[in-house]
Amino acid sequence: MQHSRTTGLFNDFTNALAQQLFFWGQDVIHPDGNLLCKYGFEKRKSHGKQSTSCYRISFEGDTIELHGLCVGSYSYDRPSFLFTRYPHRCWIYEGEKTPAPGMIDKNKMNGKTTKELEAAAKRFLAWLLDYEDWITLNTEENYRKNCYKLYKKMPTSKVWLEPDMALSWLKNYFHMSHDLKRAKQWKHQEIISQQIIA
Repeated sequence: MQHSRTTGLFNDFTNALAQQLFFWGQDVIHPDGNLLCKYGFEKRKSHGKQSTSCYRISFEGDTIELHGLCVGSYSYDRPSFLFTRYPHRCWIYEGEKTPAPGMIDKNKMNGKTTKELEAAAKRFLAWLLDYEDWITLNTEENYRKNCYKLYKKMPTSKVWLEPDMALSWLKNYFHMSHDLKRAKQWKHQEIISQQIIA
């Protein structure tokens, strides 16, 4: 039962990352300038098959890289984390160099949901939470909500939780609250709580 719950929560985290990919894309084209660069990312040319950009930054001993089709947290002395857009999945990445879209060695991708993968994912999540707190402080009110509205209009989008609710769920997932519910149940619970308060 515990394994099933852990896998379910990890699937929710994976869905959160798919939504975040769109948000980061919006941050790049923000009217006030590229927010990823303002946060501290170095913009580099991607070495993947597509001529896109790669964003890189060091965070708590890891290298965070963001591409349009994959993102990750890479380390030389502990398991590295990789999320791929196609397939929509998280992996332990076992390569010595950071991967490039369309050129990732599948033999170096381990997709079993294990404690090792969860621990690597939490290191990436630590950066994500830090970045989203920075976004809240450095952008106009409702910026992420407007990103979410745009995402909902995309024909192939698979919307997850609304930004405020998503951030709250992700923070609870990071600290692994023992009573954390799956995202759909969390949303229902939050809506009821808001109705009671109102």
